[in-house]
Amino acid sequence: MDAREAQQALDQAAQRRQQTITAGTTPWTGAQVWSLCSCALALGVSVDAGMIWLWVVLMLTGVGVAWRRGVQLRPTRASGRWQAALVATLVPALALDVAFQAVARGLDWPLPNTVGVLGACLVIATLTRAVQARMVASLRP
Repeated sequence: MDAREAQQALDQAAQRRQQTITAGTTPWTGAQVWSLCSCALALGVSVDAGMIWLWVVLMLTGVGVAWRRGVQLRPTRASGRWQAALVATLVPALALDVAFQAVARGLDWPLPNTVGVLGACLVIATLTRAVQARMVASLRP
């Protein structure tokens, strides 16, 4: 192997490393947000139907699939501030869930838990997604 081939091999390895880092530090795609929101909606529907066990089975299946097919990268922890901000987005999600449920129950609408989860999905699609995108942007080298 001459010097040019060695340099090409090093450049290719560096490019693959950068692709791996970029893939591991990207914000949620629209499909991932839809997946999170559909899981939340499944919880609302299953609570309204009295079948929480079904939601648990679906979540365990999803975790199993993700575990088997997931890509494991070197752990790079976000700052405590960003992690706290991401967890803090659960507060408005819970508040909107309760508020939407209260309105649905006050109007005697069917499926009040599902309506409440729609409020939580609004927070997931807007606030939580934006905070997560900022958090992962801070992880890039």
